[in-house]
Amino acid sequence: MAALLTDHLPIIAVSTVSGNQEKIQHYLENAGETFLNGTPVALDANGNTTAWGGSDVTQSIIGISILQALNLASDGKGASPTFGSVGFPGGFPTVGSVQNQPSAVNLPHGAEFADGTTTVQLAVLDTIFEAQVDASSGAVYDPTIALVGTQRGLTIDATGHWYVDLAKSTPGTNTVLTVVSLNPQDFVAGSTTTGINNGRVRFIFLQSVSQAAQ
Repeated sequence: MAALLTDHLPIIAVSTVSGNQEKIQHYLENAGETFLNGTPVALDANGNTTAWGGSDVTQSIIGISILQALNLASDGKGASPTFGSVGFPGGFPTVGSVQNQPSAVNLPHGAEFADGTTTVQLAVLDTIFEAQVDASSGAVYDPTIALVGTQRGLTIDATGHWYVDLAKSTPGTNTVLTVVSLNPQDFVAGSTTTGINNGRVRFIFLQSVSQAAQ
C-alpha cells in the first residue's frame, strides 16, 4: 500500500491556453485566514476570500491564492485608501517599533506587503494549473496518461497544502478539475505513459465549480 505524503508542493498556474498571462484578481481577505500559498480559495457572502472548505463542488472556488493569508485582525485590514481603507497599510512581518511614531512599523527587506487582499489566479478555462497527485485512500499515488481527460478532486494535506486526489473521481460529487496532461519532467525514466510517484499533473478547473466561470 502506498504511503500518503504529509506535504505537497503548492498548486501553481503554469500556462494558459491563449498564451496570455493568467487572469489575476485581488479580493479583500477575510479576517483570521491562515491558509498557505497555493490554496484554493472561495468568496464568502461578503465577497472576501476564505480557504475553500474542500467539499462544496458547486460554484465554490474563485481560484488559487498566490500568497499565504496574513491572519488579518478584520476583513480587508490594510486595504488601499483609494478603494476604501479599513486599516493602516503595512507589511508582514514587522520588526520592533519606530521612535516617536506610534503608528509606524519597521519592515525588513523583502517583507511581504500587506494590503488587505488576497492575490488570486482565477479558476477560468484559459488557465492551466499544476499540482502533485496523491490518494487520500493511500492505495494509488502515481499518475499515468489514463488520467488525461478525467475528473478528480482536491484534498488538503497535513501541512495545509493541496493535492490532486486520485481517490476522488465521482463527477458532481467530489471532483473539481479535469486533468489535461502530465508534467513531462515527471515521467518514469524510459516511459512516456507513467509518471513518478506523486508526480505533477496539469489541470483546469471545472466551470461548474468556479465562481469565476466565463
